[in-house]
Amino acid sequence: MPSIYYESFGCQMNAYDTEVISSLLGSEGFGRADSPEEADIIIVNTCSVREKAEQRAIGRLNDLSRYSGAILAVCGCMAQRMGEKLFESVPGLDVVAGTDTYFELAGSIRDALEKKQRTSMTAVDGKITYSLIDGRSPGGVTRYLSITRGCENYCSYCIVPYVRGRVRSKEPETIVREASEMVSAGAREITLLGQNVMAYRYGDLDFPRLIRRMIDETEVRRLRFLTTHPRDLDMEIFQLMATEDRLCPHLHLPFQSGSDRILSLMRRGYTRDNYMSAINEARNILPELAVTTDVIVGFPTESNEDFLQTLSMVEQCRFEAAFTFKYSPRHGTSAALSEDDVPAEAKKERLSRLNETVQRIRLEILERQLGTDSEILLDDTVKKGEYRFGKGRTNHFRNVLVPETEREPGDIFRVRLEKLRKFTFIGKEI
Repeated sequence: MPSIYYESFGCQMNAYDTEVISSLLGSEGFGRADSPEEADIIIVNTCSVREKAEQRAIGRLNDLSRYSGAILAVCGCMAQRMGEKLFESVPGLDVVAGTDTYFELAGSIRDALEKKQRTSMTAVDGKITYSLIDGRSPGGVTRYLSITRGCENYCSYCIVPYVRGRVRSKEPETIVREASEMVSAGAREITLLGQNVMAYRYGDLDFPRLIRRMIDETEVRRLRFLTTHPRDLDMEIFQLMATEDRLCPHLHLPFQSGSDRILSLMRRGYTRDNYMSAINEARNILPELAVTTDVIVGFPTESNEDFLQTLSMVEQCRFEAAFTFKYSPRHGTSAALSEDDVPAEAKKERLSRLNETVQRIRLEILERQLGTDSEILLDDTVKKGEYRFGKGRTNHFRNVLVPETEREPGDIFRVRLEKLRKFTFIGKEI
């Protein structure tokens, strides 16, 4: 039985897609290898959101191509965007499979194994959704589950709509079935995924009603979701968080820029005031809501005044954490047609100032939690020097280490947050 070694780059959606690909190929008789050295086939699932992510993936593919005799396949967003051009960048590559072609992957791999035939598949169906094959859910305490695929917001800087297609939602029965199988395989926490997860709609079922079904029809102990576009935000979800302790009080809501002028150029579809009003309304319903975000600095024509508006928005919204990026053009997006006119040094300096502000606020939020009690889900055990720690997260997605605990991954218990090391709590079981 040919065995496959998998690697995944990029977002949580890619991690889930890699599980889907594994379940599809497993149902076709392929096994799994624990290392590239042991594999007959190597599959790399890739990201295309930023140029740096593509460069890393191409470098890794060239490294992996040195494993003699292994068929090398690349999947995901970079495969969709670059197609056959990847054969030029990675001479040892055998199969290119775009985001809507995973059902054809087994045949292409067999052609590579048996006929030494190279294949590139990048046709876009625009309707396909993927799910794990029945009974093939791998184990794990925390898991991802995709409920939507694609995006049609067409933000001017973003390649996702071009490589993932239009939004389509998975059947709720399939979602409930997958979640139940994940729970049976050991999952205690499931994060629902989508490029715009609150855009979920299947017939009359919208996102809050899907969450209600998940709570009523599965035994998952914790539910999370990512990522939400501000204009899809539904306040009903915070009412659910306030009444259902299984729905974690954490929201990831990218704002990207605090400048209305830049937001307009980005085609984000909201203003600074729209965003801040939504955050305030959500916190009126759920005062302890933890909010994280994404921010881009150095978008074309961004002035220092535009950047200062971004800093002031971070100060006012009090984010617990932020994924921060320097703008880089993505070929095929409308923003790439504009001159990338913010100097590299200015981008670097703005990113540094932004990160300092985010980290200061994050530390202030965490320090206020010292001495309080919180429930954590243990997801791993780690060794630091001679000591063993349990590693977990609160329902607000805050990191906690518990020294010398006898607890095991999957256990949920209460701790007192006694110390803070950088951005991680040291907790004592109570």
